[in-house]
Amino acid sequence: MVSYLHLPIVVLCFFLLLAMWRFWACIDRMGFTREVGKRAPSMIHGDILAAVFSIMPFLIAAVDWLGVPLPRQPAPISPLLAVVLSGGCLGACVFILRNSGERFAGHWAGTRESALRTVAALRIIDAVELAHAMNYVQAHEAHATRSRGHVIDAEVQEVRK
Repeated sequence: MVSYLHLPIVVLCFFLLLAMWRFWACIDRMGFTREVGKRAPSMIHGDILAAVFSIMPFLIAAVDWLGVPLPRQPAPISPLLAVVLSGGCLGACVFILRNSGERFAGHWAGTRESALRTVAALRIIDAVELAHAMNYVQAHEAHATRSRGHVIDAEVQEVRK
């Protein structure tokens, strides 16, 4: 009877995998996979890790239901241990996806919108970081020229060996 507790865990993992697949399918269909990969590699790594954790309950349930003994084990896995491992994998998957916000939607329209919002947010973040870096460099150069009291013309300067 304990083995039937795998069913709700497996159903939740299925819907998590479906939502993750929809999101990355939308990103790929729009042609932004490489851009998202360069700008947010930790998002890809986190989603891959979450997908692995959400696939594990399927495997654990199959091992439990089929009674397959694991390597170097004399008997099949205990049903209670299998359910605890499946729940732990589901918990780890949810923990990894805790900061995903509204990236994963229940339907295609919401998924397309969240994919566009993700790409736009990454572009805005890059633009803001570039503007901050340019302001910092300009302020540093202005401070350096004020402290020296003179401006060096790059075309007039000689290079000595």
